[in-house]
Amino acid sequence: MITARLILGASLLLGPAAAFAEPAQPRLFRPPTLVRAIGFSAWFEGGRVLATWKKYKRADFKAYKLVRSSTMHDPVYPENGEIFSADKPSVTKHVDAKVDTGIWYYRLCVITKENNRWVSPVVEIVVNRDAGRETVPSAADFE
Repeated sequence: MITARLILGASLLLGPAAAFAEPAQPRLFRPPTLVRAIGFSAWFEGGRVLATWKKYKRADFKAYKLVRSSTMHDPVYPENGEIFSADKPSVTKHVDAKVDTGIWYYRLCVITKENNRWVSPVVEIVVNRDAGRETVPSAADFE
């Protein structure tokens, strides 16, 4: 009963919302929607992963979030963090120079002002440092 009076008292002093106010939480993202038109591609070259995508042209653009995982086959922002973020729609490439040997899953997420998540298909990159050092075949290597 005392608790009820304290809440009621807070309501009278600060207004009805104050008695039931919860701590501020970030606005939740909507479920991700696959959008192939993003045109995301990524490849391993010269010891790093190069990623490119098409420019998002709508006025609701908020950010690009590039995600990478070695364990999640379907990574998405914010659940899997980000390795790169851009708040300018004209930024359409990124070089990931911190890639270890293994299998990596990359995806681009376009975040809108309404917290929609437009996501690209996932690109799997296999990094084998030893295999990358082999010389490219020349015409002499073929009959």
